[in-house]
Amino acid sequence: MHDADQNGKIRQFSLSTLSGAIAFATAISGTAYAAEIEEVVVTAQKRAENLQDVPIAISAVTGDNIKAMGVKNLTDLGKSTPGVEMNNDTPLQPTYNIRGIQTSDFTVGSDPAVAVYVDGVYNGRGAGAEVPLADIERVEVLKGPQGTLFGRNATGGAIHIITKKPQADDTTELSVTAGNYGRQSADLLVNRQLSDNLYGRITASNNRRDAFADNLAGGFSAGNQDTQTYRASLLWEPTADTEVLWRADYGVMDQGSALRTSIVPSLQAIDGGTDVFGDYALDTPTIEDRDSFGTSLTVTSDFENFTLTSITAFSKFDSHLQQDEDGTANPDYMFGSANFDEQEQFSQEFRLNGATDRLKWTLGASYAQEKLEHVTDAYFTAGSLESFAVYEGVKAAYENAGLTTTELEDIAVQTRQGMIAGGLEGAAVATFVYDLMVQSGQADQLLAMFGAPDFITASMLDREQMAAQLMAGITPWVMADTPWNESVTNTGDYRSAAIYGDFTWSLTDKMDLTVGARYTADEKDFTIQSAYQNTLPLALTGGDVDVLDPNGNVIGVLPIPAVPAGVIPAQPFGMAFNNNGVADLYQELDDSWSDISGRIVLDYRWNDDVMTYVSLSEGFKAGGFNSFSAAPGIDPSFDQEDVTNFEVGLKSSLFDNRMQLNTAIYSYEYDNLQELDLVGAPIPNYYLRNADAEGQGMEVEVLWAATDNLMLGGNYSLLDTEYTRYEVLTAAGETEDDSRVGQPRVGTPENKFNLMAEYSLDLASGANIVLRGDYNWTDERVGTISDPSRVVEDYQLMNLRAGWNSASDRYSAALWVQNVTDEEIAGGYGGTGAAIGASPAWRYMPRMYGADFTVRF
Repeated sequence: MHDADQNGKIRQFSLSTLSGAIAFATAISGTAYAAEIEEVVVTAQKRAENLQDVPIAISAVTGDNIKAMGVKNLTDLGKSTPGVEMNNDTPLQPTYNIRGIQTSDFTVGSDPAVAVYVDGVYNGRGAGAEVPLADIERVEVLKGPQGTLFGRNATGGAIHIITKKPQADDTTELSVTAGNYGRQSADLLVNRQLSDNLYGRITASNNRRDAFADNLAGGFSAGNQDTQTYRASLLWEPTADTEVLWRADYGVMDQGSALRTSIVPSLQAIDGGTDVFGDYALDTPTIEDRDSFGTSLTVTSDFENFTLTSITAFSKFDSHLQQDEDGTANPDYMFGSANFDEQEQFSQEFRLNGATDRLKWTLGASYAQEKLEHVTDAYFTAGSLESFAVYEGVKAAYENAGLTTTELEDIAVQTRQGMIAGGLEGAAVATFVYDLMVQSGQADQLLAMFGAPDFITASMLDREQMAAQLMAGITPWVMADTPWNESVTNTGDYRSAAIYGDFTWSLTDKMDLTVGARYTADEKDFTIQSAYQNTLPLALTGGDVDVLDPNGNVIGVLPIPAVPAGVIPAQPFGMAFNNNGVADLYQELDDSWSDISGRIVLDYRWNDDVMTYVSLSEGFKAGGFNSFSAAPGIDPSFDQEDVTNFEVGLKSSLFDNRMQLNTAIYSYEYDNLQELDLVGAPIPNYYLRNADAEGQGMEVEVLWAATDNLMLGGNYSLLDTEYTRYEVLTAAGETEDDSRVGQPRVGTPENKFNLMAEYSLDLASGANIVLRGDYNWTDERVGTISDPSRVVEDYQLMNLRAGWNSASDRYSAALWVQNVTDEEIAGGYGGTGAAIGASPAWRYMPRMYGADFTVRF
């Protein structure tokens, strides 16, 4: 595991850094007259409102700020948002974490816990959610359950991306960027007024960057970028009271996937001494491809007493994500994976909004259908199966030794190398296979073939001697690193319907009461088809094997004949077979869930500038299905999850709107949390289980227009999460794991804060210079659920930007640096490679720098 002692850098917030930032801000503030903070309009309550008037914890970032911060996607945005973590190494398997609530499932049997919307349209799959943030009006991050207005799968909150609509003017804008590591990107915007009531807008974006490290094994790169995105929209106003807005987007991604590097010291040494932050050695080509298309039609009509809104949308995407899961180029630890997705979804929402002197109300109904197919392929070798078996043996031998996962993995690698040197290659797989044959009864069938007496069972034979018998076929198979591939196909047909209402009464001139509720009904049809077409080259050396009594005493000898490979039926790991000799599993599953989720909010406006609120809100996420359900004792389905959140908040605009201070304190109970974990015996796999958790925290956001020229900002979040119930699979079935109770949730730092300073200087020529700095410090966090002791160290990030705008505003240019101090930061540990004792880690970007140039026509 990477830590501060290993690289000599202490990843903790330094008071000197904060002092320097404050001194810089004070020095440039001067005594100039202070400006007001610009109003931000949001649609968090399905109607346009001032951010400061909405009794919900919201972080809203405008398109201008997105540019100034150098933000390119939601992962970038998450670093500066309090209470939010979006630490994603790949856009095709993103995880969005709001206040410690997330779902990490990379398959399609479950839904995300944070709902992502683009222009009012829900995006059902994470593989289609991570979109470039070009030509964006704003991004709203709503924290806490949003089950009433945003519906299902918003247990943690909702992220709403709003793109810019066509305008009543003629504008052309071209922006280009160049930077280190071959960074090249360009954004083209064309807006036209086509007639008196028809406007059009087209944007085209591309982003390319080379890998920031070299593959010592050669042949391909990892971590490079290559995306293109195209958007078109038409706004038609047939009457003064009606607006018709059509949008469409098309995106192409064709790049190398995440760069993951082994964190096991002995494996690093075998690969030539690479570490998490140096060059790397991978043997599975990394691929990240996606073609996506979406279109929507929004019709808004104003009537005398209400507004009717209809949103009709269709989208689809095809994606292919292939990764090296072990982070090495060692064939004895070869583990690659590939996920293929095809998804399409249709949605329709009708909404009515109205208002009187004392009542604001919203009524709505929605329907959505999603059809999908997901294929998971796993690529191993016989050598990596041997490594898996060795690792399982090491874990059993050191079960009570108190060693960390990294230490166990390191011992397993050294043990494996010692077995190779000692001519014992294949011994671990042979022992593992024999144990499985005993458990499944196949070993007894094998003995019957050789004429063994009925009273002698395989469990009575000396285990090491029988494993040695099997090595005749298995040893050469392991030494050749024979390919071993597995595949699982899932299909899904999901339907969801809902009706909802939300009402805000003005009880007095200063106090409002909001009550809302939504009824949601979800139905899911799901299939699982697995085919394991591999065979084991079973053969027997031949010779006498001891027969033991229950106390381990030798009571006889059983002669075993020598049998060449191919004569004994070769069955992988005791699974059932069809008539073609292929181990397979096919399941057709269906289930339904329904829920009523609501909210009650009481807000009080003390004066025109200060508002406080108290809220109780609920969120609901439907149950689903495990995409891999071959392990004994695994329930193919899991229950729906529910979150109840209590919150007290403050929103204020102070000093003649020169300062905004917003804060929230909250506590939630999480029932039937859907937790992804690597479980199952004898072969572990990723399964979703239900657990319970709770969380408490607070968030503070401050924005201060210190002078006409200087804007200062900052935010801080405190979060404490823990499991209150956790179940794991054992040989005896489901049981609660008390050791997990009280442990924090994965990926949730306890403390996090950000600082921002932006100084604007007007030149005599009429041009303008803007200097901006952003600083983030994030506390340590648990990196993987399978080992809470594996902690991702705390880190700090600093970004700087210097921009220039011409007097005519026709030209703009900027120089920027991200991760100024070139911090070496691990984004996460673990992953699927942990199953074979080869856990990898992925890293944040090193120092990046470049220049932007924009011209407007």
